[in-house]
Amino acid sequence: MATFLLEVRTEEIPAAALPGARNQLRERFEARLAEAGFVDSKVDVWSTSRRLAVMVSDLPDRQSDRTEEMTGPPVRVAVAEDGSPTPAGEGFARKVGLPFAEIGRVETDKGEYLAATVVHEGRSTSELLSELVPPVVAALRFPKMMRWGDGSSQFVRPVHGVVALFDDEVVPIELFGRASGRATVGHRVHAPAEFEISKATDYVAALARRSVVVDPAVRRRDIEALAETLASTAGAQVHPDPELMAEHVELVEWPGLLAGSFSADFLELPAEVVVTTLRYHQKCLVLENAEGDLQPGFIAVADRKDDPEGLVRQGNEWVIGARLADARFFFNEDRKSTMADVVPGLERLEFHRVLGSLADKAARVGRLAVVIAESIGSDVDLDVLEAAAPLAKADLLTNMVGEFPELQGVMGGHYLRLEGASRDLWTAVRDHYQPVGFEGASPESDIGSLLGVADRLETVAGLFAVGERPSGSKDPFGLRRAAQGAVKIVIDSGWGLDFEAAITAAVGQVAEYSNDRVEDLTQVVTEFVADRVRRWLIDVVHVSGDTADAVMAVGWSNLPNTVARAEALQTVREADSFRSLALAFKRVRNITADQPDADVDAALFEQAEERELYEATQTFRSALRELLPERRVEEAFKKMEPLADVLERFFVEVLVMCEDAKVRANRIALLKNLGREFSELADLSKLQVEGGEHE
Repeated sequence: MATFLLEVRTEEIPAAALPGARNQLRERFEARLAEAGFVDSKVDVWSTSRRLAVMVSDLPDRQSDRTEEMTGPPVRVAVAEDGSPTPAGEGFARKVGLPFAEIGRVETDKGEYLAATVVHEGRSTSELLSELVPPVVAALRFPKMMRWGDGSSQFVRPVHGVVALFDDEVVPIELFGRASGRATVGHRVHAPAEFEISKATDYVAALARRSVVVDPAVRRRDIEALAETLASTAGAQVHPDPELMAEHVELVEWPGLLAGSFSADFLELPAEVVVTTLRYHQKCLVLENAEGDLQPGFIAVADRKDDPEGLVRQGNEWVIGARLADARFFFNEDRKSTMADVVPGLERLEFHRVLGSLADKAARVGRLAVVIAESIGSDVDLDVLEAAAPLAKADLLTNMVGEFPELQGVMGGHYLRLEGASRDLWTAVRDHYQPVGFEGASPESDIGSLLGVADRLETVAGLFAVGERPSGSKDPFGLRRAAQGAVKIVIDSGWGLDFEAAITAAVGQVAEYSNDRVEDLTQVVTEFVADRVRRWLIDVVHVSGDTADAVMAVGWSNLPNTVARAEALQTVREADSFRSLALAFKRVRNITADQPDADVDAALFEQAEERELYEATQTFRSALRELLPERRVEEAFKKMEPLADVLERFFVEVLVMCEDAKVRANRIALLKNLGREFSELADLSKLQVEGGEHE
């Protein structure tokens, strides 16, 4: 068996683009190889900051011959009365590459047809690869693409070289104007000279000898081990940061790290300031002691084995020291004013050209937060809550947030804490931007949670009102994340909030800015947020899509209740009796659709199955009244199960659509009432179950 190697060597590829590129390459290569009949081959995909590489092992030298049974046109169309071929018959013969006299016939349910057995001779694997590779590479997509040269080539970065080897033979390929060969280069510092790969299986070792670790998994392992060693040497430990560690892996060809330090005086700054400087601006790992306290040191990534003169370390230390000195200056300058002093300046900051200033937005957020607090019976001080909204935005005017935008909210919280504000207030300001989407912790205090939900709903409603709505994959204002954050906060807080009413209140505050009718605007915003709730059920609670649809179809506005119903339904739905119940409920839905509500008259029952269903419904209703107030939702769903047999007997023995109008209406009312009780929990007709159709 043979091995194929492809290397596309480029200028520096952005770290964020590499994981997606590897996934695309693997998927596309596996798919195209499978189409060619190479189902047993193994595809490895690697990358560094300057190259993408694919190695396919266990390849045969040639495709296997393939036999195909081909059916042609009907004999009555393809053969003339004298037995000679018609144009249709001649066309089929040309298609299969056989003389017409060798074409067979096959009898089918539709009559007699021409047929032929065609043997497709396998092609050279190398030849196939030369055709397969260019469209696979050209189809790769990146967040940002570049053109270079005459502008005809488009890729993530300009391409400098292509290696394509089938064992030890060059596979002729041209990519972006570069012909394939066996020449590549090593590490830009340690081994920049060009060299040749003698055969595909030598690739990884040959690059390793030239200070390039091409496998990201190996670089990750080595970086983690080296970071732990450097931290231990400094008497500290690395603050866990898997996201930054993953970025380090993509930034380098050699897994190099170095330790540095800064003045311990800077630790007097809020920890978030130091971490932001180290992590976000210099991409350095943060050091801490066993108690989690920051230490005056860092670990920086370096795409090289060593730092013989200490210049890389000194450069990082100089930049970090300068930025921390700036931060200390900004921090001290900001402390000369209180947050209350800064609030009037929000009038000068535009939130949106139509929706007004940040002061306008803060006022809307404060009013909406009060509405939400009142609706859930919160015991927070409503005056403090409304006043907290502008304070939450005030740090956008500070020097520190101007220099470190990542610290919005956080700095306002610190400044208020240092001013002596209550813990509820300063943590609310600190936390109200959290979480981002479904990720991260919800605010610590009720005030923070109320502000967080109100802020997000106001943003979504306001931007929808002025036409700034997400479209496809484009969401420039992060409205999906905003809605997801509001959903998470409410669920984490366990509020029995009428979420749809909160949306209506949010829309009411911005309706004057919209060209849409308030009813239409409310509907589209509600549908948008409902879709985020559905995503929570599927992505976070891990229920199936039809389970989410079933519970949301009967109401989703009470989010903790909706989550509880979804979890319970997902648990009980696999029981055989429950599947039978779901199928029966589809019949109930079909029969009672568009029928008016009516009382059931037991005096009109003619059969025992009617009374049995009526009594079972009453029993179920009583169980719900006992279980639901105690949130015993799974038990409530299980109380449905005995109804499966009752409904089956009813549908077998009772003709619902009988001739007697009164009896017919009473039977429909009986089923309608049962459906109404079920609607306390879910619309089972939405479940996709074997033997039934999904409506």
